[in-house]
Amino acid sequence: MLRIRLSTDLLTGLLFLALGGFAIIYGWNYPVGSAVRMGPGYYPLLVSCGLALLGTILIIRSFFLPGETIGTIALRPLLFVLIGTLVFGLLVERTGFVLASIVLVFAARLADRDFRFTEVALLAALLIALIAGLFWLGLSLPLKPFVF
Repeated sequence: MLRIRLSTDLLTGLLFLALGGFAIIYGWNYPVGSAVRMGPGYYPLLVSCGLALLGTILIIRSFFLPGETIGTIALRPLLFVLIGTLVFGLLVERTGFVLASIVLVFAARLADRDFRFTEVALLAALLIALIAGLFWLGLSLPLKPFVF
């Protein structure tokens, strides 16, 4: 009889398989096209299938190899990162990516008890410069730095 051990590989595999499966089902109505003429659903389907495949491999691996056991879940990092991401999503169209990015960086760094204001401010400035350089200037995406 096969004994199922609750390990990080098993839980991560289940999460990846669920996310990949959800994305495949959610994006089912988008036209896929072909490798030569890709439709809007081609790349998301490819990534979702890869995620589901990786989840399946991790689940199978967890049956045969001993993995790390599940320890306690640190709620502080989990909550701060989730809240920061949620607030970023809510603010980015209302205030622009600069303020939304500042809030996200500060929330994510508050997840760690070793918070240094100057370090986080420099990190936020660097990330905003990278976002602006890559997406706004380099790719000409319609990101608004500020919304008034």
